[in-house]
Amino acid sequence: MSALSERYIYADNAATTPLSPAALEAMMPYLTSEFGNPGGIHRVAKAAANALADARARTAAQLGAKPHELYYTSGGSESDNWVVWGAVQRYHDLYGADAPVRVITSAIEHHAVLHTCRALGSAQAEITYLPVDAQGHVHVEDLEHALEEARAASLAAGVDAPGAALVSIMLANNEVGTIQDVPALAAVAHSHGVPFHTDAVQAVGHIPVNVDDLNVDALSLSGHKFHGPRGIGALYLREGFSIPPFIEGGGQERGERAGTENVAGAVGMAAALEEAHEGLADRMARVGALRDQLVEHVLATVDDVRYTGDPDPEHRLPSIASFACKNVDGELLVVLLDRAGVAAATGSACSTGSTDPSHVATALGLDDPVWAHGTLRLSLADNVAEEDITELCDRVPRCIKRARLLSTR
Repeated sequence: MSALSERYIYADNAATTPLSPAALEAMMPYLTSEFGNPGGIHRVAKAAANALADARARTAAQLGAKPHELYYTSGGSESDNWVVWGAVQRYHDLYGADAPVRVITSAIEHHAVLHTCRALGSAQAEITYLPVDAQGHVHVEDLEHALEEARAASLAAGVDAPGAALVSIMLANNEVGTIQDVPALAAVAHSHGVPFHTDAVQAVGHIPVNVDDLNVDALSLSGHKFHGPRGIGALYLREGFSIPPFIEGGGQERGERAGTENVAGAVGMAAALEEAHEGLADRMARVGALRDQLVEHVLATVDDVRYTGDPDPEHRLPSIASFACKNVDGELLVVLLDRAGVAAATGSACSTGSTDPSHVATALGLDDPVWAHGTLRLSLADNVAEEDITELCDRVPRCIKRARLLSTR
């Protein structure tokens, strides 16, 4: 059997997931007959408004939030952009336009946060990038020190203010799956009077996520990461933590986010999240065990391969297996895997034409090019079967060895 005729295994679920049949079924009326704009006052509009309110309440309930604390967005990137920009604007509103301000984040955040911080520029906010250890964890002590520095800078400028507008640290990393101790980090931020945001895009629907347990003021999520539709996400803003609108226009989302609401997307996301939470603990255990089986086989079969991120299942997303392969071109490896019937991803920035290694790999200490350019992420489906793992155990080592041979010629 040729490689191209083998059963194709989709192992790039951290990038996007297929739409679940339940979500599609829930959406269909709002893509066809129930087409109303929820901003109107006639019966067609009111039916759409009622569906939107129901979807908001159901989604909020899955997160332990109140419905009015949830604002619909186009996805995780918009949610991240909004909270970073909005927190800086909020800070200046509270302490004055000339008050020195900074945003504190980590070196391994998604680009939606990192590029927004870069776009702010030093004229609008200083940015502190916290380091991570070799497993991808932010240390509480580093955050404490950064917050003390921010406060000192503010006082030195004659402003009695916290010095930081926001701490933004992701719940689970999208490349290596490491889960941060968000409750502990949030507690430190709050002890300094600074609000805390977490990008939970990779975590929601895959591990338990409760805003009260996390003790966060803001949280981003995106429907397509847990079998909901693309183009719909949400930003949770705890009651009392208000930021200026990011998109101006009409009065949608209680005046906080203009634009006619995506009713079908909201309904589909609610259905997908409810489905994702059914039997979540059992699914986490099953997927994690199969992931570990794959990891053990790859490490035992191929020389010069490292498992990246936190190996402890308690501190790692159950579906993500990530590796660094010595003397391997990661982009070439993904192409070879595709030809062998496996969809995977590399952490290198090949999609932008850059030859630079992944910023996550570099932050984890993989700064030697012979390792940093050979990153591989396999993100398993919720319904991954043992047969899939058997096939991956065969195809992945073969492709790593072939990629190394071709990369070193």
